[in-house]
Amino acid sequence: MSTENLSVKPRIRTELLDKLSVKRILIYCLGFFLIAIGISISAKSSLGVSLVNSVPYTVSLLTGFEQGLCTTCFFIILILIQFLIAPKDFSPFSFLQIICSFIFGWFVTLANLCLSFLPTPESYIVKMIYIIVSLFFVAVGVFLYVNADLLPLPSEGVMLTFSKRTKIPFHLCKMGFDCSVVVIAALISLIVKGELLGVREGTIIAAVFVGIIIKPVAKLFLNRLKDFLNN
Repeated sequence: MSTENLSVKPRIRTELLDKLSVKRILIYCLGFFLIAIGISISAKSSLGVSLVNSVPYTVSLLTGFEQGLCTTCFFIILILIQFLIAPKDFSPFSFLQIICSFIFGWFVTLANLCLSFLPTPESYIVKMIYIIVSLFFVAVGVFLYVNADLLPLPSEGVMLTFSKRTKIPFHLCKMGFDCSVVVIAALISLIVKGELLGVREGTIIAAVFVGIIIKPVAKLFLNRLKDFLNN
């Protein structure tokens, strides 16, 4: 995403408002929903979910709270962390991420309801098929959400804020963040339940292959998407 930091200055606010359109909002929300579908399918597999969603998913499994609610709460915590890292750079406009958090959490809830008919697979092969299908939904969703070029999700926002504050390159911050959330999810699961929940081979597969899948998707559809958004 083209957003470089979350200290939304007047110029950046103006640029964002200028970009707002029904098309961009629709693509942005469609991206969210496809990611949510991917998360729901991977959760059905019982082989783990993507890195960023590992903490709320694990908490959901341990507490019984709805996964979408846990996701929203986790994202709001990330927004608070952004504020604690760089309070002077955190403008009221940055609180729009809270809206994104509720929308995304609601989509996770909706996706779980829509896919409630899917059976929980017992065969490991079928579980892996679920994971593979989920990768494509997440990859296409990320492609749409990022190229809608509106607000970052709090998970991306906290990485951007930390990178700006520490001068550490963004890709290193992302690597550190991804590792941290997986470790946190694993520790929560081990401490509370004594076993790994929510973090399994599917988590690693998602970390490796979502980015790989996005590349051909972008090659095939990026120009068409830009034409749609800009016309």
